[in-house]
Amino acid sequence: MCYHVSLNKDIKVVEKEFGKKVDAPELFQTGYHLNGFAQPYLPVLSTQDATSISMYRWKLLPHWLKSESDWKANTLNAKGEELFEKGAYKTYWQNRCLVICNGFFEPHHPSGQKKAQSYYVKPKAGGFFTLGAVYSVWKDIPTFSIITVAASPLLEEIHNEKKRMPLILDGDRADAWLLPDLSKTEMAGLMTPYPEDDRLEGFRVMDGVTNSRIDTNIPEVLEAL
Repeated sequence: MCYHVSLNKDIKVVEKEFGKKVDAPELFQTGYHLNGFAQPYLPVLSTQDATSISMYRWKLLPHWLKSESDWKANTLNAKGEELFEKGAYKTYWQNRCLVICNGFFEPHHPSGQKKAQSYYVKPKAGGFFTLGAVYSVWKDIPTFSIITVAASPLLEEIHNEKKRMPLILDGDRADAWLLPDLSKTEMAGLMTPYPEDDRLEGFRVMDGVTNSRIDTNIPEVLEAL
C-alpha cells in the first residue's frame, strides 16, 4: 500500500515543473518523509480546478460525515478493483486528482525474517510522480485517497507481501485521468500497474520508516543503504 511519500522540493520548483501556482501556499510543506497517518496536506492537480495546484489533505472523509472522530476507516488508500463498489469511494469516482510527490516508501519482507525492511521508489530520471487519487470535500476541506493497483514486476519484488503499488500516471495517462467526461470503463483502463518499470528506481533505505516513534523526516531517509 502507499502510506508514506516524499516531497523534498521547494514550492517554487513544484510550480515551475507543473506550470501552475499553488492556490494555498501556507499549507505547502516539504518533507523527506511524509506519513499519511499524520494526514498532511499534499499538492494535487484536480478536476475541481484546472488552473492551479491545489492543497488537499490525505485521508478521504465522506462529505456526509458529521464528525471526523466518528470515521474509523483507513481511507489513505483505495483499491482500484473496489473503487466503483465500496461505500467510502463509489460516490467520488468522478472526483479525480493527481497527487504530486518525489517518491514513495514500501516495506519489504526478507525470507525467514520477521522485521520488514524499508524501500524507497522514485523516478529513475528524477523529478516527480503524479499518483492517481480520488477526493471528497468534507466541511470545505478537500480530502483524498491514493488509489492502489496490483504491483508491477519491480514492485512485486519490493512490496513482496501485499504486492500492491500506488497508481502512477504520467504523460497521456495523467492527462486522461483529469478529463471531466472520463467514463467508468475508461477510468478502469487506467487503473493498471505501471507499464514502464525501467523508468523506476527502488532501493533499500534506513529501517523504521513506518515506525511513528522514530523521526525519519530527515535527509538520510532518502539515501540508499
